[in-house]
Amino acid sequence: MKLLFWIFSMLALTGTTDPPVAGTLRITIENVKKNEGKILLAVYADDDNFLSEVTYRSIHHEVNQAGVVTVEVPDLPYGKYAVSLFHDENNNGKFDTNFMKLPKEPYGFSNNARGTFGPPKFTEAAFSFNKAEQEISIEIK
Repeated sequence: MKLLFWIFSMLALTGTTDPPVAGTLRITIENVKKNEGKILLAVYADDDNFLSEVTYRSIHHEVNQAGVVTVEVPDLPYGKYAVSLFHDENNNGKFDTNFMKLPKEPYGFSNNARGTFGPPKFTEAAFSFNKAEQEISIEIK
């Protein structure tokens, strides 16, 4: 009887390991011209909120070098996402535009999506996130 109890106890302790359901998204941002300001990055989980102030996750990352900057989004649940970002070069916390509403600061989207006469659609920037560690690259313009 004690032997059976011990066997069942050991089986309960070993159990099964559930596969991970979240991971780290690593975003490599290319073409950073200035080593000042911040990268303001937003992760969107659906089309309804894409490019609104309702983000799934947002990150402000200090820029310490020009060229390539890497930003990590930890503990991101697996799913479909789109990323938008801009380099807030003057560190004023907003995306500066000129009098015609054209961007004055570098920006980019996942999949390097570019809209025609405006920003891209969620479907153009969306990607599947499904690995414990996954990397995407965005070239800012």
